Order: sequence, then C-alpha cells, then structure tokens
Amino acid sequence: MQQDIIDVQRPNTWQNLHRLNQRGRKEWIKKNIKEIIKILQQLPAGNIELWNLLGYSCIDDNLYREAELIYDALLLKMQKEHGDVGLPAYLRGIAHFLQGRFQEAYKDFKASRQFDLHSKKINGPSARAIAYMEETLFPTREIIKKNQAKLIRDLNIPRILDQTMGHNMLRTIHKWNSATPLFSRGISQGGGYFLTLKNGHGQTKGIAIDPGYDFFDIFRDLGLGIADIDAIIITHDHDDHTESVEGILSLLAKYNDHNEQRKSKVVDIFGSSGTLLKFHGLLSATDLFGNREINFKLLVPGAEITEIEGLSLMEKQGFTLSIKPAYHIERWTNQESSVGLVIHTRIPDCKNGGCLNIGITGDSRYEAGLGREYKECQVLLLNIGSVEKEEGKLLSQHLGMSGSINLIKEARLGKPLLAILTEFGEEFSGRREIISRIIKNWAQPMAGGKSNDLMVLPADVHLEVRLEDLNVRETDTNVFFPYTMIEIDESETETLSYRFNG
Repeated sequence: MQQDIIDVQRPNTWQNLHRLNQRGRKEWIKKNIKEIIKILQQLPAGNIELWNLLGYSCIDDNLYREAELIYDALLLKMQKEHGDVGLPAYLRGIAHFLQGRFQEAYKDFKASRQFDLHSKKINGPSARAIAYMEETLFPTREIIKKNQAKLIRDLNIPRILDQTMGHNMLRTIHKWNSATPLFSRGISQGGGYFLTLKNGHGQTKGIAIDPGYDFFDIFRDLGLGIADIDAIIITHDHDDHTESVEGILSLLAKYNDHNEQRKSKVVDIFGSSGTLLKFHGLLSATDLFGNREINFKLLVPGAEITEIEGLSLMEKQGFTLSIKPAYHIERWTNQESSVGLVIHTRIPDCKNGGCLNIGITGDSRYEAGLGREYKECQVLLLNIGSVEKEEGKLLSQHLGMSGSINLIKEARLGKPLLAILTEFGEEFSGRREIISRIIKNWAQPMAGGKSNDLMVLPADVHLEVRLEDLNVRETDTNVFFPYTMIEIDESETETLSYRFNG
C-alpha cells in the first residue's frame, strides 16, 4: 500500500511523503537513504527542490544524521559543478548543530557565509547563525566548562572536618519551624543539626540530622562539603526536615562520578517509614560501576540500631541509636510514624560517668511519660514548635511550651541536663530567650531549690556545643565556656548571640 503512494525508484512520487505519518516517513527514509542519495545525485544541476524536500523532512522528523548525508552529497555536487554551495553548507550546518556537533556546524556556517559574501548576500542566515554561536553558544559553553571544572575541584577538596569543627561537636543549623522558611524571603532558615563523633578507629565522622531548608548552604558556609557527611538521620518526612536530602544525594552521586580517589563514598541513612516512602527511588542509587552509594536502615519506635550492613555502628560511625516514639503524622504514611532518637556515643560523660547520650525528640506532641524515654540523656534537643493556641489544650503535633516543660521534668529526674530548644515558630521572634527562661524555671522542682546544672538554651543556626565537656562556643570570641555560664543576647531579634556571663 505504501509503495502505491511513494516509490523510491520514482522520484515524482516523493511529493507524497507528507501523506505518511511521522513513523512511516522515518522508516521509509532510513530504509532507503542510500538509494535516495544515489538518485538525487543523478538530477540535473540546479534542481534542488527534491533535495530540500527530503532534507527538510529529515530535519523536521529528527533524522539529523540522514539530513547530514543528504546535504553532504548536495554540497559535493555543487562544488563539482561550481554551483551555489552556500545553501547546502548552511543546511548541513543545521544538521550538525542539531546533533550537538557545534564545531562542525560553525565551520559549515563560515563556509556558507564566505559564499554569501562572494555572492553579495550580506544578511544571509549563515551570518545570524555565526553571530549566535560566537556571542551566545561558545561563551556559554566556556562558562559551563569552567563551572564543571570548579565543581570537580570542589568535590575533590579533601575532608576538612577535623580542621573546621573537630570531633565530638554538635552544631545546630535550625532556626524556625515548618514551612515558614519558604515564605520568609530569606529572613528565616530551616536546617537541622550536624554532629561529629570519633568512631572506633579514631576517625572523625560527620552526621547530618534532619537536613531541611538551607542546610547545605549553611553547611557550606562552615567550610564543609559532601566529603564530610558520612551518615544522615531523618526523624520524619516533612520538608523542613528533608528538603536538603535530595541535594546531598545528588552531590554524593557527582562526588562518586568525579572523585580522584576512584573509590566510591557510601553514606549510611537512617530514616522513618515516611522517609523510606518519600526517597525510595533514591535509596537504591549506585555509582558508575554499579556499587551501592547508600545503606538505608528503617527507624521504628522501640528498635535498637547497633549495626548496619553487618558492621558495628559504634565502630563505623561512633554511635548507636535507640528509637523513641514521636506523636507526629508523616505525610507519606498519614500515620504517627515519626520517631525520636537517643544517640549513644563513646564520649565519656564528664558529670555522671558512663558515656554521653544525646536525645532528639523530633516533632512530637507531648504525651505523659514521653520524657522518661530520654531519662538517660545529658543533652536533649526539643522541637518546641509553638505555644498553646487554645486555653487548656496542648498542641496536637508539637510540644509547645507546656509539653517542653513536662518532657524536661520527666527526662531530667534530678540529674544535670542541657536542653536545647529548636524549631521555634516565627511568632517567637524576639522572645526566644524569655520563653527558654520560663521553661527552665518551670522545669525545676518546686521544693529543694533550683539547680544551676539545668540549662535551657534556644538554638540558632550557629549554636555549637563541645560534647566532651558540654561547653558552648561564645559568639564573639569563639571561646568555649561551660553551658551553665552562657546567657542569651537577643538584642537582634532575628539572630541569637551566646555570651559568657561569668
């Protein structure tokens, strides 16, 4: 049936090419391209209508290689017969350009332009093509090359964790809560936490916790890079706790593609059920050689995480995990599958003996007894969220002020405790210090006097705690002082400063 419409041996039927659908045209041209060119070469000089009929059809149907063959043959024919080489050179240039062969396209456009000038065609299409390539394409490609070279250099910066932060440090990269950073025009910052621990081999490991909005920007400002992240812990799937995860994993893939060590970096990820559902497509990522880039461990309340992929977690990363309940609905499960954590470290507890434990409540409302889940912790990070919106009712998804007080009272049980309040609602702007002081005062026992060992600090993006002695870095001097001797300066409502009050 197709042969009745168009026959390669009868060029007068080629005009029917448009009657075929695109698939039919492409199949016919690809099947007959050699015969088509052979017949075209036998046409009289100057008769280029059929050449362009086939050439244009190839370009329109993305058959750029076939278009190149057609105009290559036409150009040779015109050169032999001293005809117009400007048009076939230009059209072959288009075929080269659309294949991404820009240097060959540029040469064709230059050849076409030279013929145009010889023929007094001042404003031919080749002139515009050359101008575009010289003014836009080539400079842009050079910028891309420079950016790519810079990316590769940046990716290959060696680990500098020991020099920039050192081991056994906790840095908060969290300011405001939930979606507010999306609407704040740069005033607010989300984030998470960054923890450095020494593992069983004496190596400093970097652990990103709940890396939300702006995490990597702040992280990079600290002088750190993807090479410094060894593990990621995610308490739930909301964007303010996960926004930077995809960016981190993208950089991990680029790092493994381009790192000069020729050894793929593997990151251990620990996440809730919602996290697994949200990122399941990324968690099976492999490098160019098929090696796994990610080890994933599911976090379920009640679980004790002591190994990953058959290796001791304490030896590999310097911690183990106890997974605690959190009463907060995840989007991807539509259930209260969020988790809290106790991070068990190798760091000696300077006050109580044993080893230091760090509690992270994640996002959760308060339920009676929740604080007792963290009774073994010397450092406790609480996501306050907001204050109670209705009289006599606790918040349904966050601790709030009352929930924070109750949780600290249950967790403390008379022992020293550094509590760090994070993820404030923006309504706390200018009031974070006083809210923290209220929580500290009401978390103290009613009888027996107040303890100076309890401290409740509001977090900002640059709060840094040295875990070996629980000293806090003073903002202006960068000197560390005991957490009990730190006071908060909130004279600038958007940024907290930590001052020595001795």
